Order: sequence, then C-alpha cells, then structure tokens
Amino acid sequence: AVVSTQSTGGTMARHGSVKDAETLVNSVPGDKRLVFIEGADDNLCIPMPKQVECGLTQSMLDQIVLDEIGNFFISIAGYSPPTREELQEYEEQEIARHRKRKIEATALSVRKMYPQI
Repeated sequence: AVVSTQSTGGTMARHGSVKDAETLVNSVPGDKRLVFIEGADDNLCIPMPKQVECGLTQSMLDQIVLDEIGNFFISIAGYSPPTREELQEYEEQEIARHRKRKIEATALSVRKMYPQI
C-alpha cells in the first residue's frame, strides 16, 4: 500500500538519529516529507539560548511545525493554497462588503427614524 508520510523530529532527539529517521521515511512508498528542527529534542522543544539565537519563541516554532504539517496535507490532497495576493483581494472584498452592509443598515435606520426622507 502507498502511504503519505511526514515525519518531524529534532536534531537533538535522544530516541533515534537523523540518519535513522531518513532511512525509515525513505523506505516508505508514496509521498513523504522529513522535517528536522535544528537543536530540538524529542518533543520538538528548543532550549532558550537557541530560541534567542534564532529569534523564535517555542510557540512560534510550534506554529511553524503545524504549518508544515498542514502544507503537507494540502500538497497530498492536490489543493494549492491561495496566494498572498488572492488572500489580500479576498480581505479587501470582505471589508468592502462589511462597509456596504454598515451603510445599508445605517440608511435603513435613518429611514425608520425619519420616514419622510
């Protein structure tokens, strides 16, 4: 059976080396991705000095890992995420729709208060 596989690990993990992980993932057929976090342990935690050196908090690193996992799922599903420009255009359209609704609601409210207008 073909299985899509992503493996994420820390380069300072005590249980398994980078080479072992590469060997294991490469032996699995199908789409695969191997992500290593430099300086991270088995729990993908990086020590404070490394966080300072990289300019990342642990929460930021956790979000990066989650994004990598999400991007892998998107890639195997054959879906391409929207571009930055598409997202910006969508946000601008949403802002315009919100403004229009607000204007319409204000106009309706004014008509109720002053039906002669």
